[in-house]
Amino acid sequence: MTTYPPKITFGELRASGVRDVLVYCRDHKCGHHIAISADRWPDHIRLSDIEPDFVCTACGAEVRPKFSRARMGTG
Repeated sequence: MTTYPPKITFGELRASGVRDVLVYCRDHKCGHHIAISADRWPDHIRLSDIEPDFVCTACGAEVRPKFSRARMGTG
C-alpha cells in the first residue's frame, strides 16, 4: 500500500480563501473528478484524512484545493 504525505487542514484551506475542493482519481488516465464544497468538514480535518472516503472503483481518489482561476495581465 502506498502512503502519501499529510495535506493541509480545512481550516488552513479556508484561511487561504478557498471554499471548495476537487476530488480526482489517483490514476491520471481515468479522468474522473468532482468539485465539492469544503464547508461540510471541520477546520482540524486534513484533506488527506477524507481521501479514503472517496473511492473510484478503478483507481482511488485524491483531494485537492480548488483554487480560483488566475487572472492574466493587469487591469
